[in-house]
Amino acid sequence: MSKYSYQFKVRAVQDYLNQSHDYSVVCKKYGTSYKHSLMTWVQNVQAYGYASLDPRWSHRIYSLDYKFHVITYYRTHQLSIDKVAAKFNFNRTQVYSWYRKYKKEGIVGLKPKPKGRPRGTINKCKLTKKSKIKPTKEEQYKQRIANLESKVTD
Repeated sequence: MSKYSYQFKVRAVQDYLNQSHDYSVVCKKYGTSYKHSLMTWVQNVQAYGYASLDPRWSHRIYSLDYKFHVITYYRTHQLSIDKVAAKFNFNRTQVYSWYRKYKKEGIVGLKPKPKGRPRGTINKCKLTKKSKIKPTKEEQYKQRIANLESKVTD
């Protein structure tokens, strides 16, 4: 559940936009302690309208290609994670999580992970190592292309 409701966010943003207060004045009026949240709400509303303040509780599973598209957009347009998240209507932590996985594991890190418990019995005394997911040929090609693009932009 979101800390602040949609109606609360709308009232705070409208108060800021109508009264042209300082962010800290509006935060004090509404009892929020974190000014960055209000700044993000205002920027999202100005760029994408009030619909961008809706909670994003979709629990959707995104494809590897879509995640890669979002990360590529972030890397090539040199925007902040906040702006990329607002453009694709995600939470900023989701975009950052995907980017961090991409930097650490490459394109394979963006692959959806299997849910649930592995088949067979698990001996609680033995610690099993995580098996590394092997990339497919297509994923290897995409990773090579991404590496080449990053070398060109650097």
